[in-house]
Amino acid sequence: MIEYIIGGIFVAMFVFLLIQYKRAKKEVKSKDEELLSLQKKTEEQLLSQHEYISQLSHELRTPLYGIMGLTNLIAQEYPELASDKKLKSLKFSGDYLLTLINTVLHVNYLEAKDIQINNKSFNIEELAQNLVDSFSYATENSDNTLHFDFDSEIDQNVVGEPAILCQILMNLLSNALRFTQNGNVYFSVHLIKNKNASSTISFKVNHDGAQVTKEDEKSIYREFIDIGNAKKSYLGVGINSKILKRLADALQGEVIIQNSPHNGSEYAFVVDFERIKKIDNTTTFESSSTSTKLKALIVDDNKLNLLVADKMLSKENFECTTIDNGFDAITLAENNRYDIILMDINMPKLNGIGTTKRIRKFNLKTPIIALTAVDVTQLNKQIIHAGLNDYILKPYSKNHLLEIINRYLPVSTLS
Repeated sequence: MIEYIIGGIFVAMFVFLLIQYKRAKKEVKSKDEELLSLQKKTEEQLLSQHEYISQLSHELRTPLYGIMGLTNLIAQEYPELASDKKLKSLKFSGDYLLTLINTVLHVNYLEAKDIQINNKSFNIEELAQNLVDSFSYATENSDNTLHFDFDSEIDQNVVGEPAILCQILMNLLSNALRFTQNGNVYFSVHLIKNKNASSTISFKVNHDGAQVTKEDEKSIYREFIDIGNAKKSYLGVGINSKILKRLADALQGEVIIQNSPHNGSEYAFVVDFERIKKIDNTTTFESSSTSTKLKALIVDDNKLNLLVADKMLSKENFECTTIDNGFDAITLAENNRYDIILMDINMPKLNGIGTTKRIRKFNLKTPIIALTAVDVTQLNKQIIHAGLNDYILKPYSKNHLLEIINRYLPVSTLS
């Protein structure tokens, strides 16, 4: 009898434990499904956020391109206005807004994917001088002085990523000026060493303002800062140290910060650039026959963008045809011969990718260059598959536009 009772107890305990196990297993499975659902929802929200920010950056870049392009055209057409303070202010504001947009993009993709590097040849002295000119204007109404020194031993033209380099340097200069009052900021570009194929270059930013403490150092690179403090500081917005490190790593460079209780602080960015033969960055295009002009088709749904591109090329012996939609661009490309086609990517109804694919069905030879304000990390594969030869990120300079076009025009068409 006792055996039956003990056996019954064991059976009851087994059944109870089995029920509890199944219940716990069911709860765990439910929690797992809940977590997976939450993870999927979070990933979808992040993807939606990335897409939204990328689209927003495009919407910001497009009008900014028009502003910066017209500013440069005014300076070129009216040299007497080159020193005009209002024009300088406009140029500086455009440059700084572009840097902020680039920063937002890099924040957006910091965790999502690796930063895409798009190396190209550029004039390193011109880039540094433009930065100095922009910040020099910003210091005109302050008691700070910005000094500049460029090592003459550096090759003017190198291969690298000018957009990311410019972003790093603008933030280092901004932060140095921010922590300097009634003092000096020294920006120097020096050659460390030349190898056969590369140059190691140091970009140093020194200031004799207050020493940057560890707390200040954190403040310099905070992603978001207190608005009240921002109004008291120069430009007000720093770049997060994590982002700065990622940008430096993307260029395989290093940012070094040194503090001195007597001499303020020094920031150094050291990076290698590929060496190239010296080229002329002010290339102009002249056909072998003065009566023959090179023909360009410019496609963009923004009238201001068409005006800027047309003005840039018309001064370089191009005969420009402008059109604001992809369908008419296809018809024009089919019925006319062009030496180059500049294609906006983000157009309504038929975008630049679709337009290029249709043109490539009957024309495989004419170089087609993408003009885009969209982050190119999303477009690299699409650009290649569509048959586009290259791309130019808006806003762009006249020299950069001419340099890219020059790569794809036959040498025989140039003098």
